[in-house]
Amino acid sequence: MDYLNTDKARRQKILLLTGYVLIAIMVVLSTLILVYITEGYRISKNGVIQNGLVFFDSQPNPANIYVNNKLEPSTTNTSFLLPSGLYNIKITAKGYMSWRRQIQVIGGTVQTYDYPFLFPRKLITHSIDVFSAQPQFVSQSPNRQYVMVESTNTPTNFDIFNLNSPASAPRIISVPSNILYPNLTPATISNQSWQLVQWSTDNQNVLLQYSFNQTSEFILVNINNPAKSVNLSQLFQTYNFNSISLVNNQYNLYDLYNTNTKVLDQVSLNSPLVINSVLTQVLAYKTYSTNTTLYVTTLNAPNGTALVEEEVGSTNYYIQKVTLASSYLLDLTDYNDVQYVVVGQKNKPDINIYQDPVNQIINDPTQKPFPIQVLRINNPNYLSFSDNAQFIMVENGSHFAVYNEQSGLAYNYIVPYSLQAPQTHATWMDGDRIVYITNNHLLVFDFNDQNLHILEPADSQYLPFFDVNYQYIYTIVNKKGLGYLTQTATFVP
Repeated sequence: MDYLNTDKARRQKILLLTGYVLIAIMVVLSTLILVYITEGYRISKNGVIQNGLVFFDSQPNPANIYVNNKLEPSTTNTSFLLPSGLYNIKITAKGYMSWRRQIQVIGGTVQTYDYPFLFPRKLITHSIDVFSAQPQFVSQSPNRQYVMVESTNTPTNFDIFNLNSPASAPRIISVPSNILYPNLTPATISNQSWQLVQWSTDNQNVLLQYSFNQTSEFILVNINNPAKSVNLSQLFQTYNFNSISLVNNQYNLYDLYNTNTKVLDQVSLNSPLVINSVLTQVLAYKTYSTNTTLYVTTLNAPNGTALVEEEVGSTNYYIQKVTLASSYLLDLTDYNDVQYVVVGQKNKPDINIYQDPVNQIINDPTQKPFPIQVLRINNPNYLSFSDNAQFIMVENGSHFAVYNEQSGLAYNYIVPYSLQAPQTHATWMDGDRIVYITNNHLLVFDFNDQNLHILEPADSQYLPFFDVNYQYIYTIVNKKGLGYLTQTATFVP
């Protein structure tokens, strides 16, 4: 009988086990193949290669994509696979200047280039308003909807332009005299001027320094309802301060600082009382939120030095030591839920960038935090994050150092065009481009010194303005003693 045939049973068991082993091998091989395919590996005539997935978008969209001078069948707002390596990318559209960049494709990764901005070859500019003289004060709200222009005839009046409706006439507001100088009459006021301190992110309130009669006061101006404006110097007169700033860009919270006593207070507009612990011996500071302040202090510092600390709540965390200097560069923000802290001083070339230094200290209190990047630039005079917080820019004139928090790459370059006085620094156009005025024209370039363009005429006394969708550039130019607000399209009709 078969069941008594031990040799046959043994052969069947071996065949069954062999089948299981082969199936297991096939499953493992299939899994490995799928993993390698997912990681971008492919077989070509040159052997096994690893691809990277690259995504391109642009303004305007769609636009043509050239890879190593070869036109791709797909246009922008698309992705495709490229083997690992260096590539020269060109993006073009009819009527626009080309955008170019060399990229390094890394196999098994997804890389996004969604910032290419193509400017028209021929710029079309026209005037939308004219002023009887050059305005002394011009500023734009953070959301890029409003442009605030001081009246050339009445210094306490402002023209408010709504860039969402540029064809409409400006709205005129007047700051009440009883708010500006409650104890004086208009006839006794002279030498009036305004200076921007800070906009609130509500885009309705703007903190200004109002100077008159060889004195000055800090005024919170409400551009939607000027009657709700507040004379902060009068409101906070019990505090000894000569400098003020918004806490986290909120119009109802303020840092009051005295440059002589080095004392920093934090107060509320709703209840003018100190709401945060007082910091003393403060040489410089940058507030990020109601409970987070980055500052330089001489308290407990060795002679000839100062300490950079971050106060979170009621706890102070030591970041680094610096030498005594007349001015420091400090800033901090969050990018992708990670805090970045930047520390430098104007007489030193090194700018330290820290990633989440407080958590570094909490995780290992025996070690001081270490910088993830050091930018080097001689005599830096300006520091700022890009609008999307992805880039950190340090500058001295036309010499720039930029760090990309997303890629970890740093760039150091000199632009061959000088900043035109009275500008002291460049500014961010958006999250990826830098602008300034040179030789009475607007200059724009990418964060990495690529795609540099000289655009339309502009006056170096004023920053260029962009609407919310970057469809138009607004500048003020001087023609025969008159000031013209101009509008230039960044698209081809």
